Amino acid sequence: MRKSSLYMLVAAVVLGLLAVFFARMFVLKGPEGAQVAQVQTVPAVVASAPIAFGEKITPEKLTVVQWPAAGIPQGSFQRVPDAVEDGEKVALRAIDANELITAKAISGEAGRLSASPLLGKTMRAIALPINEVAGSGGFVVPGDRVDVFLTRAPDDEELPYTDLVVQAVRVLAVGQTADVGSDKPSVVKSATVEVTPLQAQRLALAMTVGTLTLSLRNLSDESKVRLQTAQILDLNDGTVTRVLRKPRAAVGSAAGPAPAGGGAVAPSGPQVQIVRGTKAESYGVPR
Repeated sequence: MRKSSLYMLVAAVVLGLLAVFFARMFVLKGPEGAQVAQVQTVPAVVASAPIAFGEKITPEKLTVVQWPAAGIPQGSFQRVPDAVEDGEKVALRAIDANELITAKAISGEAGRLSASPLLGKTMRAIALPINEVAGSGGFVVPGDRVDVFLTRAPDDEELPYTDLVVQAVRVLAVGQTADVGSDKPSVVKSATVEVTPLQAQRLALAMTVGTLTLSLRNLSDESKVRLQTAQILDLNDGTVTRVLRKPRAAVGSAAGPAPAGGGAVAPSGPQVQIVRGTKAESYGVPR
């Protein structure tokens, strides 16, 4: 073999080794030239299949995967037996397949299905009586936000009126359902909402004096508005109207229908008035 060919072969081998070396350096380095560290992972329990609200947590519905240690949330499980325990735990909300199982997503001791884990640390839950009309036609579902109005009709001396009691409170449950994944309207007799202690006090009083109505609002709308008390005379579109009043009988007249003209019948002849407590009655005396 000629010496020139031997030199060319050696040079090609050296250049190939240098190319492999530099390629390896660029692959193992990040965009800023820093060495890419290997991601550390830890075992984590996830759902192997969808789990419905209120469904029991069983080993067949769980699996263990490797999860980045830096991104694992607090309350997660590393072993399936730790998540299942006695086999009486249930899902507090719908859980999707491959979703991480956390303590907040499943019930606590004895599998007790409760809305208390859904509450904020300083919040309270209070149930409000509703019906198909007061509950926005059954379209209020857990997770929605509502305003609560109070309507009162005190007595004959005061006209009915409506006030806004609380605003933008979160619905925890409707009837016996607390599933935030519910997508079907239902007519129930109660709705449980999350409120502050002061709001709970106001709503407890409001339930004893009038009728409550829920007004559904957009989930992203957290604005607060100030509304004046709405009365009978406010029930128009701004047009000036004439208010009609029922005719009143004159004091001391005998009970009976008012005349067609709307005036009172004046008593005729001698009258005897009998007072029983605060009620006075008059009787005609024949001559």
